[in-house]
Amino acid sequence: MVKSNYQKIKFLKLWELLRQETNEVHPLTTNQICQRLVNMGISCDRRTLANDIALLNKFGYEVMSGTVGHNKCYYVEDRSFSLAELKILIDAVQASSFITKKKTEEMTEKLANLGGSFYADLLKNSLLYTNTKKHSNESIYYNVSSLEETVREYRKVSFYYYDLDENGEKTYRKKQGFIYCRAYGPCF
Repeated sequence: MVKSNYQKIKFLKLWELLRQETNEVHPLTTNQICQRLVNMGISCDRRTLANDIALLNKFGYEVMSGTVGHNKCYYVEDRSFSLAELKILIDAVQASSFITKKKTEEMTEKLANLGGSFYADLLKNSLLYTNTKKHSNESIYYNVSSLEETVREYRKVSFYYYDLDENGEKTYRKKQGFIYCRAYGPCF
């Protein structure tokens, strides 16, 4: 790829680098940021970096600055979720029995990564594994999405409740044929 094409994604890569690898406790110095961008094939020097960060701030991407020793450093402090909120969400996913083990692992990884690389490692290392029995039906995750769309569009939804017996066979509840609509209650 032509080097000038890498320059076109400079702001994206700079923002991604700052979001994923910095926080108030772990800022990156000007030299570290420039070196990482150069390693990606994006030319950068100290003056242009300061201008680029000023431009990010001007357009609402809050990049904080400080000093480490005698070096200027930058970091992103504000996250969409706090560490405590991410922990609560991860615990909820872990405890949800309707989410399969595979989807639980995928969602946990995604949620942990929202905290940046430092918090992601912390969140992954402090996972609470419960004795919740997880479903094996992968389609249940997609059924939630389909049901949500159907309800949002005010379309009717019909389904039957069932339980699994000791052999793992479906046993429909006593009121077979009792149809539910739009998740608001029974339809007659």
